[in-house]
Amino acid sequence: MYHSAKNFTMRNAMLSFLCAALLGSVQAANGYADPLPLTTQTALTGNLNFVTNDFPCLPVKKALKTKPRFAQVYQWDDKPLGDRSPFLFVHGLRGEYYPTFRWAKIIKKFTSNPDFDGKYKVYLLRHDSLSSVNETVPQFRNAIASLYNAAQKRPITVLALSIGGNLVYEGMHDRATDNSIRLAFTLGTPFRGSPLFCMDWLQYSVYKNLSFPWTRVDHSLAYKYYFNHNPGLVKDFGWDNSDDSIPNVGTFHSKLPLGPHGDLTIGRDVNKRLADLNSQPFDKKKLITYSGYLLNPFMLPEMQRKIDTTVMAPYTILTIQAPAHIGREHPVLKWLNRDIGTMIPSKEAQLKTGSQFVYQLNDGITPVASAVFLPQEACASAALVRETELPKLKSITDVHLARVFRNIDHLTFIDGYRPLNASSQIRDEMDPDAGSKHIFDWMLSDLLQFDQSSNKIAHE
Repeated sequence: MYHSAKNFTMRNAMLSFLCAALLGSVQAANGYADPLPLTTQTALTGNLNFVTNDFPCLPVKKALKTKPRFAQVYQWDDKPLGDRSPFLFVHGLRGEYYPTFRWAKIIKKFTSNPDFDGKYKVYLLRHDSLSSVNETVPQFRNAIASLYNAAQKRPITVLALSIGGNLVYEGMHDRATDNSIRLAFTLGTPFRGSPLFCMDWLQYSVYKNLSFPWTRVDHSLAYKYYFNHNPGLVKDFGWDNSDDSIPNVGTFHSKLPLGPHGDLTIGRDVNKRLADLNSQPFDKKKLITYSGYLLNPFMLPEMQRKIDTTVMAPYTILTIQAPAHIGREHPVLKWLNRDIGTMIPSKEAQLKTGSQFVYQLNDGITPVASAVFLPQEACASAALVRETELPKLKSITDVHLARVFRNIDHLTFIDGYRPLNASSQIRDEMDPDAGSKHIFDWMLSDLLQFDQSSNKIAHE
């Protein structure tokens, strides 16, 4: 799971950032064609010759080294479907190269529950997560068509991690695909993108934030190197600026050799593709959206923050920086959590929120507002920068159910990890009175509750 390094440099730490935390390693992405309108992609309503009734079992480890040519559905076991319904797991970035696509712990938890096991048969989707969504979304729709028809047109329940949720959501903009999916359950999905994938904005924040000169150069070079080799992350998952936080700066250039530089403007850096997609009519009542955030010093009052970033610096080096240098996934996510937390927002956003740190509530990849998929009007007006504001979200979300968990990162959703030996029992910060559970128990409970409510509605 972890990636080794031969030398301990910040550059390696930042490169391992997306190698580990985003379930990825440095690799060139495919070329990108101009996007086609989603409404023209009608995979499910056209020729169904691609539909198959047979799905292979999971590929062996050796086969996982090969890049998938198209989206492929696999079955978890060879037990017959019987009268059960299909349950499909969709991995995030680079998950296609891991055994069981990193879903083993959750599947073991789910299938050990008699209610789940009696109702669902588990399938897994393997797709090329580094390809353009313009290529993978039609493939996803075809895969859904195959599974839906093979399962005697029983609606599919989907659980997706990170950008796997974007694939599902974008696929559901096709009516036939949407009708084939009864529930899309997403974990840390950047529905509105992530500021982390706005290259100029990221470079500008490295340029403006107080740090040692060599740190700025290291950060700048590492991000440039990674995103130059993975342009799809910037093109497909940059921030949609739903909160008007991208600053209109223009050209900037560090005096440091090889230091950060760029041209930061709203028109240049906003993700127009996501902004246009998210402005289209879409019924979000089939969505359960999970989000999380890590604790960081930028959530503290100014005096406590200064103590944490100075007096506690040796401890931070020992527990975060040093492990991140050798590619340990969770320390890397903590590091990224701080970088996202210090993104420099527009002056208007700072006035609206009363803070210079508008994204401190993030899981190392995705801000809370993006992962719970807040409505456009809520993003534009809500000041989601403090933990005390989270309970207010419950009344303004428009998905079936949204939850926000404290002190977890982007990978906790699939491995249950809690920082510093914290209790595995966590609560929903939007609904503190709902009690505490393990993250997998939250998922299973919400899934079975959705089943009960769906059955009740169907019966009525």
